[in-house]
Amino acid sequence: MHLLVLGAWPELANQLVGLPARVSLLQAPGAANAREAAWAHRYVEVDYTGLDQGMRAAAEIHAEDPVDLVIGLREASLAVVGEIARKLGVPSMPGPVESLGADKGEVRRLLNGGGCHQVPYRVCLRPDDLTAFVNEHGFPAIVKPANGFASFGVHTVTGTDDVDPAWAHASDVGFGAVLAEKLLTGQEYSVETLSVDGRHEVVAVTEKLTTGAPYFVETGHIVPARLDTPALTAVGEEALRALTAIGHRLGPSHVEVIRTEDGPAVIEINRRLGGDRIWELVQLATGRDMAREALLHAAGVAFEPAKVPPNAAVIRYLYSTVDARCVTTLPHNAAAGVPGLVRVEFSVAGGARVRPVLSSKGRLGYVLVHGVDSERAVQAAAQAYDAVTAALLR
Repeated sequence: MHLLVLGAWPELANQLVGLPARVSLLQAPGAANAREAAWAHRYVEVDYTGLDQGMRAAAEIHAEDPVDLVIGLREASLAVVGEIARKLGVPSMPGPVESLGADKGEVRRLLNGGGCHQVPYRVCLRPDDLTAFVNEHGFPAIVKPANGFASFGVHTVTGTDDVDPAWAHASDVGFGAVLAEKLLTGQEYSVETLSVDGRHEVVAVTEKLTTGAPYFVETGHIVPARLDTPALTAVGEEALRALTAIGHRLGPSHVEVIRTEDGPAVIEINRRLGGDRIWELVQLATGRDMAREALLHAAGVAFEPAKVPPNAAVIRYLYSTVDARCVTTLPHNAAAGVPGLVRVEFSVAGGARVRPVLSSKGRLGYVLVHGVDSERAVQAAAQAYDAVTAALLR
C-alpha cells in the first residue's frame, strides 16, 4: 500500500515508521523537518498547503508510483487533502474526499439540519451583515473567521459597541468571511474520536480551560473531563451525531462541545487530532495512540487498541495578563518535584517582552502533568503552573 502523507511532526513520524506501507511524505521546507527524510520511502520538500505546489508534487509521485490513500493529520494540510485526493482519484483521510474542510458556515448548516442542537448563525461578508444578525437574534453573539482555526480572530459581541471591534478582530486575521453565531454559554469540552467506515468511537472527552470573554483563548485541557457518566455520554453522543451529519467516515476528529442549559451543543468540528497536545493527553490517560490507530486503520491493518488502567493528564498553558518581560534565563526547573510532572516547555525567548494574550499564538509555553485521576492531576498542574509563572515574568 502506498500512503501519501502531507506534513508530519516528530511524534507522528514515529508512528509512520514500521507501517506495512510505503510512505511518500510532502514536508514543508526547512532544516528542522529534514530529519524525516531518513525514514520516508519518498521525501519531497514542498509547500503542501498551497494547492498548486502540493498537487504538482502529488501528481508526479502518483505517476511514478500510484498512491492508494492521501493523509493529512495537521491543521495546515486539511484544506488541500481532499482536493489532492479528488484529483488523483483516490480516497483520503480524513474522508471521504467530498466531506467538508474548514468551511465553518457550511458545517453549521449541516449540523442544524442533521439533528444536532440548533444554533442560529450567519456567514457575514461585511460589517452590516453582522449588525443584521445581532439585530435579528440579539446579544450575546460570537464571531470568528469562517475558515479559521485555533482561537485566531474569535471575539464576543455583547452590545452594539462591540460590533465594529469584533468585526475588525475576526476579519483582520485574513481568513476571508466571518461567521456569526448565537453565543452558547456553559462549560466547554472536546470529544476525541476515531472513525472507520462511518462508525464513530469516542476515545476521550476533554475538559477545556479558557480565558473567557472576549477572546476565549484556550489555556488548558484535562483528560478525562470531570463529568459523571450520564453527562459524558450525552456530550459524546452529540459529537457522534455531528460527525454523521457532516458525512465524516474515516480518521480522527476533535469535536468541540459546550454544555448549555438545554443540553450539549457542538461549537466546531476539526477533522484531525486534537491540537494543544490533546493527543498526548489522551495517550497518557488512556494508553490509546490515536495517530497510530488512525494510520493502521488507513492501511487496513487489524489490531487491538491498548488497554491500560485509567489515568489522567492535564496541560496548562503559560500566558501573561499584563505587559511584562520574561526573565533572561527561562526557569525550566521551577516545577521540579511536582508530582507527575512530564514536561515544562517554553515558546518564548529569555528576556522577551510579552503582552496580554489575545490568541493561542500569544501563549508562552506549557506545563504537562500526569496523574492517577483528574482531580489530583489538576492540583499538580496548578502547582507547576504557579511555580513556573512566578519564576518566568518580572
